[in-house]
Amino acid sequence: MKILSHILLSLITLLCFSTGASSQLRYGFRFGGEFASAQLKNAPGYSLDNRSGFSGGLDLEYQFTKCGFAPDLAIVYKRYNTRLKSDYQSPKSFGRDFIEVPLRLKYKFWLKSTKDLVGPMIYTGPSVMFRLDNGKDCPMTTKRIQAGWDVGIGFDIINFIQITGGYRFGLGNTVDSFAGIPAASLHTNGWHVDVTILFDF
Repeated sequence: MKILSHILLSLITLLCFSTGASSQLRYGFRFGGEFASAQLKNAPGYSLDNRSGFSGGLDLEYQFTKCGFAPDLAIVYKRYNTRLKSDYQSPKSFGRDFIEVPLRLKYKFWLKSTKDLVGPMIYTGPSVMFRLDNGKDCPMTTKRIQAGWDVGIGFDIINFIQITGGYRFGLGNTVDSFAGIPAASLHTNGWHVDVTILFDF
């Protein structure tokens, strides 16, 4: 978590002190679908019921005009829809509501023939999810802060709309406690598809 914090701080500082003459700061709104693919290990008799969810929030992008590099920081509400199930009881929620802060380091391939219309992109970067709710009557509890790493691809359309899709790798074991199963581990992996609408300041 300390390394992740240093990365976030360094990139935010870069955004704040870069000159406006060679860059463009934009804000907007991001909406998307979430598809949980959490992995539970070392928990005999238990499994996960992974389902789809949604996300939405605010987005801030800093586009360097002399190259395709564009750091992107967002704050979104995320419904990460997965539950714990077993042969002995109905599925139980262990916390599905999050505030997520993803930092995407994007690179756009501005081709001369499509620059005014479409710019393909790739991205990667860290994300942190802050759990908002607690599960009820669930034998497993998860950590309040859950780190991850995103990778994905997308398109920038007419420098206004961005459509992206990617995968989040959950970093580290997010199990805080599991009644009778101290060796259990959980990784909050998942797919995501987003649409972002951006505006100039």
